[in-house]
Amino acid sequence: MTTHSEDARRIATAERSDGSATLETAPATASPTAPAPSVPKKAKRRPTQAKGDTPIRRQYLEIKARHPDAILFFRLGDFYETFDEDAELCARELEIQLSSKPMGKGLRVPLAGVPVHSVEHHLTRLIANGHRVAICEQLEDAKATKGLVARGVVRVVSPGTALEPALLEAGASQWCAALALDGGTGGAGEAKAAGVRAGIAAVDLSTGQFRVCELGGGVGAADTLDAAEARRAAGAELARLGVSELLLPEGASPVVEGLTDQAAAAPSLTPRGARTFEAGRGAAALEQRFGLSDVEGLGLAGKEAVLAAVAALLDYLGAAQPETVLGGGLCHLERPRLYQPEAAMQLDGSTERALGLFGNGRAARPAERGAGSLLALLDRCRSAAGKRLLREWLQRPLLDLAAIEDRLDRVALLNGAPLLRARLARGLEAVPDLERLLGRVSAGLARPPELARLGAGLEAAAGLAHELAQEVAESPQEAQADGSATAGRIVAELPPCDEAAQSIAALISDDPPATFEEGGVVRVGVDAELDRLRAQLRAGRTAIAALEQREREATGITNLKTGFHRTFGYYLEVSSSQQKHVPPEWERRQTLAGGERYVTEELRDYERTVLTAREGLATRERDLFQALCRELSAQADPVRVLASGAARLDVALALADSAAAGGWCRPALDRSDELTIRAGRHAVIEAALGPGVFVPNDTALRGEAEQVLLITGPNMAGKSTYLRQTALIVLLAQIGSYVPAEEARLGLVDRIFARVGAEDDLVAGQSTFMVEMLETAAICATATERSLLVLDEIGRGTSTYDGMSIAWAVAEYLHDTPGLSPRTLFATHYHELTELAGVKTRVR
Repeated sequence: MTTHSEDARRIATAERSDGSATLETAPATASPTAPAPSVPKKAKRRPTQAKGDTPIRRQYLEIKARHPDAILFFRLGDFYETFDEDAELCARELEIQLSSKPMGKGLRVPLAGVPVHSVEHHLTRLIANGHRVAICEQLEDAKATKGLVARGVVRVVSPGTALEPALLEAGASQWCAALALDGGTGGAGEAKAAGVRAGIAAVDLSTGQFRVCELGGGVGAADTLDAAEARRAAGAELARLGVSELLLPEGASPVVEGLTDQAAAAPSLTPRGARTFEAGRGAAALEQRFGLSDVEGLGLAGKEAVLAAVAALLDYLGAAQPETVLGGGLCHLERPRLYQPEAAMQLDGSTERALGLFGNGRAARPAERGAGSLLALLDRCRSAAGKRLLREWLQRPLLDLAAIEDRLDRVALLNGAPLLRARLARGLEAVPDLERLLGRVSAGLARPPELARLGAGLEAAAGLAHELAQEVAESPQEAQADGSATAGRIVAELPPCDEAAQSIAALISDDPPATFEEGGVVRVGVDAELDRLRAQLRAGRTAIAALEQREREATGITNLKTGFHRTFGYYLEVSSSQQKHVPPEWERRQTLAGGERYVTEELRDYERTVLTAREGLATRERDLFQALCRELSAQADPVRVLASGAARLDVALALADSAAAGGWCRPALDRSDELTIRAGRHAVIEAALGPGVFVPNDTALRGEAEQVLLITGPNMAGKSTYLRQTALIVLLAQIGSYVPAEEARLGLVDRIFARVGAEDDLVAGQSTFMVEMLETAAICATATERSLLVLDEIGRGTSTYDGMSIAWAVAEYLHDTPGLSPRTLFATHYHELTELAGVKTRVR
C-alpha cells in the first residue's frame, strides 16, 4: 500500500510528464531560443485584410505589416505558426507539413508550424538560407484573458543579432556592423572620387561590446581617402572583425563589391534607408542611451562618418531587440570604444591565409580554423571568452612595446610556475561564458539554470585572484620581487563581484529547473508568500492522494488511480472491468478505450486548491527572478570587468602552456631594425612532427645591412617553411607570446606581408598571375621600412624570362627605393637572382 506522500509525488510527476499543467503562457523571457536570420531574398507579397477575417487573422496581419521583410513566427499555444507565403516558404525549406485553416468567410489560409521546444533547429535552417525571422509571443496569460490574447514581436533575429547559445560559436565574436562613407550623406555608390572618410560601428550583441573606428581621419592615417581606398580599407577592417551582418545604405553596390573582394567570408548584407545614416541621429542616440550631454567625451566629436554608422546600427538593433519586461533591449551595451586600426599590426587576408593563422582555404570562415592552424596550436584556453580574445590577439598583434612586455611578463610568471598553472586551469574550467550569460540576463532571455551558472562562475572567477595571491605569498623572496608586480596587475583585473554572486546564491536554488511551472527556482525560506504557496500545493496534492486511497477502500476498486490532464483537469480513472463499482454520484469526465475517468465535488475542491497554488507559485517565482535580473543588469559593469580579466588570464595561461610544451623562449623586443633568431622552428610543423624531428635554423636580418635574404633551393627543400617560420615567430612575439627558438631579438614590425603560394580568383576574373601581381603591387605600395616581407616565387605565373625579370625588378625596388628598405625574405627558383648579392649592398 502506498503512502499519501508517495501518491502526492506520483501525482506531481504525472502532471509534469503530461505537460498539461501549464496554466500560464510563457513570456518572452521564458520562451525557447530564437535564432539569427538574414536578409530575405526577395520582397514578399503582403497579405491584406478582408472584411470577413477572424479576429486572430486581423491581429496577425497587423503585426505582419510591421515586419514585411521577415518571416513571422506567430505564437499559438505550444507552436509558432506561419501563414500565407511564410507558411509555404517554411514548409518548403524546413520540410514540414503545409496545411490550411479557415480564417474568415470563404478564406482558407496556408499554415505551417514548428513546436516551441524545437524552434532553434528550424530557425537555424531558415537563417542559413538567407531569411530574417520575427518572433511574435503571447504577451498575456491565455487562461486569465477573456477574448483575444495580446501578442507582439519581442525579437527580430538575424545573423548579427542572435543571442541563443546554440546559434553562437563559443570561440568567435558575433559582430553586427554598419558602414558609412563620407558621413553617410548619400548612398555609398555616390561617394566622391576623393575626400572620403569611412566610419564603422560594430556591436557584439551577445556580449554588449561596442566598437567604432574611422578610416581616413585617424592618427597615422591620411586625412581622407578616395572612394577606392575607402572600400579597400573598410573591407579589410570588416574582414578582421569577422562581421556576421553588415548594414549599408540602399544602393551601395560599389561598396559591396569592394567588401566581398576583401573579406575571407562575406557578411550578410542588410540594406537600410539612407535617412537612418545621419550623424545627428547617431549623436542623439548615444547621448540618450548613455546619459551624455554630448559625444565629445567618447572621442566622437566631429567624426561624422562614425556617428552616421552608429545611427544606422542603433536604429536597427533597437528594432530587432525591443524593450522587454526586464528592461531588455540594448540596456547591456557598453559605451562605444573608439579604436584606430593603425594602432595594431594590420594583417591582410592573403597574409593570414599564407601563414595559416586561422585555417586553410580562401573562403574559410574565421571559426573554421581546422587542424594545422596557428590558432589551433595555441588554443589551450579553458573558457569561451578566452578563445575569443586569443583570436583577437592573433588578428591584431601589438605595436606598443610596453603593452607587449606586460603580456610577456604574465606569460613568464605562469611559465615558471607549473603548479600554479594547474590550479588556475582548474579554476578557469569552472568559469562559464560570463560575458554572454550577462548579455542574456540583461536582454531578458536568461533562464534559471543560466543564472545559477552565472553565480557559480562569478565565484570561480573571483577565486582565481586568490590563487595568484597565494602563489606570490608562497614564492621564494627573490622570485617575489619579479612576479609580485605582474601578479598584482592580474589580481586587479579580477575584482570580486560579491554583491551579484551573493544575490544569485541567496535567491536561486542550486539546481533550478528551466521553467517556472513546478516551482523550485527560488530557495525555500526566501519569500514568505512563496513558502505559503508551496505549503498549499503540498497540502492539496496530499489531500488528492488521500482521496485516492479512501475511494479505493470505499469502492473496492483496487486499480483506482488519480491523474491530471491539461484539458480535463484532475480525474479518478477506473478500468472497464471495474465500472460496476463506480458510485452513482461520480461524474463522468472522459471516456478511454480501456476505461472511464470521473470527477467528484471533493476532487474539484482539491483541484482548485492545487491549480491556484501552482499558478501563484509560478507567477511569484517569475516575479522574483525578473527582479533579480534587473538588479544584475544594473551591476553589469563590474561583472564585465571581471569577465574581461578572466579572459586575459585564460589567454596568458594558454600561451604559457604552449611555451612550456614546446620549449619556447622569451623574445627580446626593441625599436631597432634587427631581426635575429637562433635555432628557430616552425611552431605548427614541429608540433605535427613531434619533438626532435624539425631541424632548427637561424635568421639574421637588418634593414641597414642584411636587408634582403635571397633563398634558393629545389622543390620541397623547405624554402616556404623557412619564410613562414620567421613571420610566425615575429607575429607570436608581438602578441605577447614566447617563441619557438633558443633566442630571438626582434625590432618591432609594423606590418607583415606574405605572398606565398599560388591561387586564382576566377569568379572575379583574376588568373593566378593576376592575383600574384595585384598582391605584389599592393605590398610594394604599402610596405614601410619597419615592415617584414615574406615573398615566395614572385613571377612564377608567367614565362621564365618574364617571371625572372619581374622578380629581379621587385627585389631591386625593395632594395633601392629611398626610405623603404623593408626587411625581406625572398624565396625563388630563379638562381640567376643570386647575382643581386654581388651588386646590391644589402642583399645576401
